[in-house]
Amino acid sequence: MGRLEVDGSDLVLRLTWREKIAGFHGNIRVPLTTIRSVSVPKYPWQALRGWRMAGTGIPRIAALGTRRHGTGYDFALLHGSRPAVQVELATGRFERWLVSVDEGEDPRAEAQRVASAAGIRVSPDR
Repeated sequence: MGRLEVDGSDLVLRLTWREKIAGFHGNIRVPLTTIRSVSVPKYPWQALRGWRMAGTGIPRIAALGTRRHGTGYDFALLHGSRPAVQVELATGRFERWLVSVDEGEDPRAEAQRVASAAGIRVSPDR
């Protein structure tokens, strides 16, 4: 399962080799200073924007890869009914990452960890 990792002054979305193949993308790295907000969407599948450009999409099963919408691109890494963390970015290729957390992990704790590293507060659930 892909993971959000803080590496020095960067946030890295590390993908498994299967996610790299299915999502047509490698790991993604952005500076922590570009993070505008971090939240835990109540319904991750409803938080998806636009349509799949590159990657794999099976509704309610998997959304892996780049999604294009009216103002740009998002990157999705959703698996089944697992909760997710949403990271909004100020600059870079993607405006938003939507990433499922591992089975049994607390998405709020994961969001808090990322937000703390970026020096911001977790945004309210939507």
